[in-house]
Amino acid sequence: MRIASVETRRYRFPFEPPLRVAWDPVPRAAQEATVVIVRSDDGLEGYASGDALPDRELLERLLVGVDPLRTEVVHEVCETVDFHHGRPWTLEAAVWDLAGRALATPCWQLLGGRSERLLAYASSAELVSAEERAARVAELRDAGIRAVKIRFHHADWRDDVAAVEAVRDAVGSGVEIMVDANQGWRMPGDLEARWDVATAVQCARALEPLGVYWLEEPLRTDDVDGYRALRRRTDLRLAAGEMVRSAHEARDLIVRGGIDVVQTDVVLAGGFTGCRRVAALAELHGRTWSPHTWSNGYGLVANLHLALAVSTCPFVEVPYDPPGLTAERRDWLLPQPLEIGKNGTIAPPAGPGLGVTPDFDALEQWRVG
Repeated sequence: MRIASVETRRYRFPFEPPLRVAWDPVPRAAQEATVVIVRSDDGLEGYASGDALPDRELLERLLVGVDPLRTEVVHEVCETVDFHHGRPWTLEAAVWDLAGRALATPCWQLLGGRSERLLAYASSAELVSAEERAARVAELRDAGIRAVKIRFHHADWRDDVAAVEAVRDAVGSGVEIMVDANQGWRMPGDLEARWDVATAVQCARALEPLGVYWLEEPLRTDDVDGYRALRRRTDLRLAAGEMVRSAHEARDLIVRGGIDVVQTDVVLAGGFTGCRRVAALAELHGRTWSPHTWSNGYGLVANLHLALAVSTCPFVEVPYDPPGLTAERRDWLLPQPLEIGKNGTIAPPAGPGLGVTPDFDALEQWRVG
């Protein structure tokens, strides 16, 4: 079996009403997505999505004729393109999907098979009042969800802490609470100032009595020295690295920065092979890897497969913040939305590879390229 061609199809799904996520300067009126299709010379196809693939022609030229089961070779080719051009990792995920289909085995088993299900933490999107956030988390708890992530982004971080206090008062100790400060990076054009180490320390100490499971991105992603200083001044777990591009960035956050949870994303940084190496490095240092999953429904599925395969963290991120962000809205790219079970756990669709075959006829209404 050899790779014969690479195709991309682009879509634009309207959000009506627009979705206002905490870290966006303007509401999201739509979501754009690119589906990557990798075909073999014997007629099999692998699919993935999660980021654009502007270098399709170059990647096709470099990979046609390569055995898709030689995943290390595919990874090295993608690394060379990543260095000079756009992030190519949706293609690597599609090759793994193709390999799984060829071997009639789910990717999570091919990659290690550590777990069959993980606890989902419902990752919120919107910035709402403390009372509204407490009410939403109480509803999630009643539906069986056992962990949530609360977004920070008020002008005064003390108002964000008040939301955590309200949630803890509403649900008690039965729900784990993660906190995302969203200070690691900014959307294009957003010049808002970010926290310094002193602010991060003050916020972390205010959160410590509330039993927060981790504090995510309290500092710029590249502030490795700042993370090392913060690590010495709080008892909270620290999480970071969701938008890093290279393995050495993730390595430095773990080894030099002392973070507890590294969050590289399969479809944004390193693919399955690269993120599996980051997870192994984290485990060697007594830390964990738990992926960022916010690209789209397909990106969630890809990251879930690797988390099941190798993660030592009991939780996996699932973007879910009804009524603003429902499973149906999140997973418009998939034939069926992923559902969190009544026991709070989640698994990918059953089947070989990633377990998803796109319904291209249904998606055609949103196709733009």
